[in-house]
Amino acid sequence: MLQKKSLIVFDLDGTLFNTLGDLAVAVNFALRHFGLPEHDEQRVRTFIGNGSMKLIERSMGEAALPENMARTGVTVEAVHKVYSDFYWEHCTERTLPNPGIVDFLNSSKARVAMLTNKPLLPSEKILKHFHLRDRFEFILCGDTTPERKPSPAGLLKILEMAGVSREEAVMVGDDQPDILAARNAGIDCITLLCGFGKPVNLLPLEPENTVESYAEMCQVLARISG
Repeated sequence: MLQKKSLIVFDLDGTLFNTLGDLAVAVNFALRHFGLPEHDEQRVRTFIGNGSMKLIERSMGEAALPENMARTGVTVEAVHKVYSDFYWEHCTERTLPNPGIVDFLNSSKARVAMLTNKPLLPSEKILKHFHLRDRFEFILCGDTTPERKPSPAGLLKILEMAGVSREEAVMVGDDQPDILAARNAGIDCITLLCGFGKPVNLLPLEPENTVESYAEMCQVLARISG
């Protein structure tokens, strides 16, 4: 049973927001630009996790192998640059807050922070688009955190900035990097089994606090932060 918490640290993609539509369009735009095979949304979903560079590398498939990049001149970095520029321009067109998130954030008095492997610019653009930026006391992103998840460095930095102990904080996420970052930092984690991470990959990690839906997540958060 989770104890009361004074600080909630949220992941972004798949936890706070369903960003899949915009991610998939941007990935396919970049792949198409270089004449590479495209993917449907559900396939792109399986590539999400550990940041956008990994997203592109996985989306490229065999084209990302060193020998193939050397042969074609099409690098992961080049595809990522096209992807990033397009995504920044279009990252709020198909993205929506996950069910209950906005109501929870607007009604809860809990201190909240965000730790994401997503870059700062699109992260803040999404929060501002949904009028949620001011709700987050601290934000660390893939290009502003000391180290990306699953490293504990970002979580520990947020705890330091907030002046709270490990026992007072909880990480909320939907994928392996969130579980491992919290575990490595020594703080509790609530793991969503309905986000971008697949339960078949998450459950072998034996997460201690799992929720099946966003409604259940909001109920648990309301209980432990009330």
